[in-house]
Amino acid sequence: MLPEIENLLILQDRDQRIRSLRAELSAIPGECKVKEKLMQDSAARLDASKSRLREIEVERKRLQLEASSKREQILKYKTQQMQTKKNEEYAAFNHEIASAEALVRQIEDKELDLMAETESLAPATAASEKVHADETAKYTSQIADLDAKKLTVEALVAELEATRAPLAFPINVDLLDRYERLFKSKNGVVVVPLEHDVCTGCHMKVPTQISLEVRGEKAIVHCPNCGRILHLPA
Repeated sequence: MLPEIENLLILQDRDQRIRSLRAELSAIPGECKVKEKLMQDSAARLDASKSRLREIEVERKRLQLEASSKREQILKYKTQQMQTKKNEEYAAFNHEIASAEALVRQIEDKELDLMAETESLAPATAASEKVHADETAKYTSQIADLDAKKLTVEALVAELEATRAPLAFPINVDLLDRYERLFKSKNGVVVVPLEHDVCTGCHMKVPTQISLEVRGEKAIVHCPNCGRILHLPA
């Protein structure tokens, strides 16, 4: 194998590792956002579970105020009834009192229904709170793990990049430039073996002359179809 090919294969291996690690780094913010969204969704589900309880509490307070107002009205009617000396007014107050008392009973019945609904919703809400607490703890831990992974991968990338220059130094400048351009355009796969006269980069058969030049191992040979650098299998 040509020394240039050997050097390029070593460099390609290093560059592919760096490229892979950088891809991991670029994915971490998105993964964190997914975990954060899951926590937000969990909080929204809990809030939805609590929402009806809040509505019930507001409605109960409204009913209590309404009932209290009606009771005060009943007391006023009774006071006015005791003061009147006219039978028709007395009877009218009786009617008003009866109507107000009927409304109070209706309000009390509604309040009892709301209390029963609260009792049935409470266990489900408590279960939702536990699920939310468990999910929050899980996703928070996963985000912390991703943050730690980010630091580890960043350190590894820095270490690999620091050792890349010595690997690239022995390679001819023009050849290195071609390699780096191909690395960007060919998804990180530049130097590939020729197997059964087929380029393993693009999976296309190469002309016989190209195959002979690769086997001769006297010069750098490019695939005429994809431009990758060809070498004999190890």
